[in-house]
Amino acid sequence: MVGTSFDRFSKDVEHLLSKTAASKGYLKAGTPEDTNNLYTMIQHGLCQGGHGHALGEIVMKAVRYAERGDKTELLKIAAWAYLVWNHHEDH
Repeated sequence: MVGTSFDRFSKDVEHLLSKTAASKGYLKAGTPEDTNNLYTMIQHGLCQGGHGHALGEIVMKAVRYAERGDKTELLKIAAWAYLVWNHHEDH
């Protein structure tokens, strides 16, 4: 079996979106569905508004993964992609 299970991957991404984000003060309740104060600030004005910052984070994490091969960067890409999806206008 190559790597780990999708369930493990999903749980690791959820950990980034909940416990890690809450410990940094981004969330109140500590769940991925909670309002992410940092993302809301970025989306509505800070860093030019929109999803540009998040998309830049995704690209940077991909570059880091290509350079270093650290699987944690793949989890961070998935976490940022979830945040973009969750804050999409028609969501």
